[in-house]
Amino acid sequence: MSNSLMNTGISGLNTAQNMLNVISNNISNAHTVGYNRQQQILRQANGTKYNFGFVGNGVAVSSVNRAYNSFVVGQLRQSQSQNGSIKAYYNELSKVDNLLAENENSISSQLNNLFASLNKLSSNAGDAATKQTVISDLTSLVSQFNKTELNLKNQIANINTELTNNIDKVNTYTQQIADLNQKIAKLQAVSGGHEPNSLLDERDQLVTELSELIGITVSEQNGQYNISLSNGLSLVQGASTNQLAVQPSASDPALNTIIYTHNSGATQELTSQNIASGRLNGLLAFRDGPLLEARNQLGLLALNLAERFNEVHTAGVDVNGDPGEKLFDYHKPTSIANSQNQGNATVKMDYNSVTEVKASDYKIEFNGNDWVVTRLSDNQQITPQVSDGKLVFDGLSIEISGNAVAGDSFLLKPVADVASSLQLLVKDVNKLATGINDDENGSGDNRNVAKLLDIQNEKLVNGTKTLNSAYTSLVSYIGSETQTAKISAQSSQNITQEIYEQNQSISGVNIEEEYISMQVYMQYYQANAKVIDAATTIFDTILGLAK
Repeated sequence: MSNSLMNTGISGLNTAQNMLNVISNNISNAHTVGYNRQQQILRQANGTKYNFGFVGNGVAVSSVNRAYNSFVVGQLRQSQSQNGSIKAYYNELSKVDNLLAENENSISSQLNNLFASLNKLSSNAGDAATKQTVISDLTSLVSQFNKTELNLKNQIANINTELTNNIDKVNTYTQQIADLNQKIAKLQAVSGGHEPNSLLDERDQLVTELSELIGITVSEQNGQYNISLSNGLSLVQGASTNQLAVQPSASDPALNTIIYTHNSGATQELTSQNIASGRLNGLLAFRDGPLLEARNQLGLLALNLAERFNEVHTAGVDVNGDPGEKLFDYHKPTSIANSQNQGNATVKMDYNSVTEVKASDYKIEFNGNDWVVTRLSDNQQITPQVSDGKLVFDGLSIEISGNAVAGDSFLLKPVADVASSLQLLVKDVNKLATGINDDENGSGDNRNVAKLLDIQNEKLVNGTKTLNSAYTSLVSYIGSETQTAKISAQSSQNITQEIYEQNQSISGVNIEEEYISMQVYMQYYQANAKVIDAATTIFDTILGLAK
């Protein structure tokens, strides 16, 4: 009996020591990112049968489990992924908002300065100092267009770099998760199904960090994680991975795109629709949405400014009676052939009516019989008119030469590069065409200055907006998008924090609670030591009786 009592006490003593080790480990990892609190699961040891019944043999450790709720963890990952998306979107958008904000250096202010100078010049068309002010204001306006567009282009370059850096991280994470899948499976096999908690924590943390970058779906099969994108494309399948890549888009080489390679070897470009959440979604949604819209609206504004000023200025004469020259020049609209085109067709694009041009890019695709035109700003299909063999739509004229194969496509960019390429051609004050040459007034009048000044109130952009109101609309659009994104980001952060705290209440380490548990198990240890002392005393007494 003393032997049974001794074994029972030792089982309790060992259990208490194991539990103290678990508690100590919890306390040590209280601030370890991704650590899930561990808890020891106890069971009764098998009893010994006597003729009067079964007598217990103490306690046994069943397992050491993680305090882990997969449902809450799944909610947290989803929320963190959405938060990563809206945060990236808002951060990039706020840069554009700050760039376009109306201040003394904004395009709106430069336009006002120019028209104020023209108003002053209209009262004294021969004043060289006022003419110089007009030239200076024109120069400043052009410079502001160039700088603004350059900043927008720089954001595209930065996003291209960000895509590459983040995809490198995604590939690293998926490979590490696949490696851990393999290690966990092996350890579970040799340990009778017991879970290697530290490796499980490490894998879960990697999955969490992965979900912040890219929207994923996680499923578990035989203790291994299978991870796929929201559209079902597999990233991790047990110990194998499908690596992503970044390369210039087939439709626009200026934009990097994410490439998925199928097991067959076929490749697929992933858009913000394929990547439903995560930082990568936010970057792509911003670049292909507000950033593209801002560039096109800015380019459309610069186009209408340049064309109308050129039209009025070339109709006038300078102080010497010479016809006015074009004030502005800029790059013509561009078309980009898809790198996967099979035919030899080429596209030449020009403006048919500047006031009808839209702030949008276009995709034209050959379906085997006709060219299908899609306006990308609203994804509307357009039926173009055909005039002299050219496709005419939205103020554009498209001439297509060569032979196309079904599926061949071109990206049309009517205004995207106008603002960055805008330049002032007339810099000599004596070449400002301030007058209109006729027999009655000669070349020294100010009537052409008045016409230039009238441009301020003309509804040029799409025939509905003045130059200033068009810029105000752009600023308003970006400002509204930014405010909406800011509210969404704050709301998303609050939701994520709430779920995080819920998960911490389940899996997190509370040092005070662990300290109380330590005190309890220290007493438990001491009590079992007393049982061993009692067993020793009984055993010694029995030995004494045998003498």
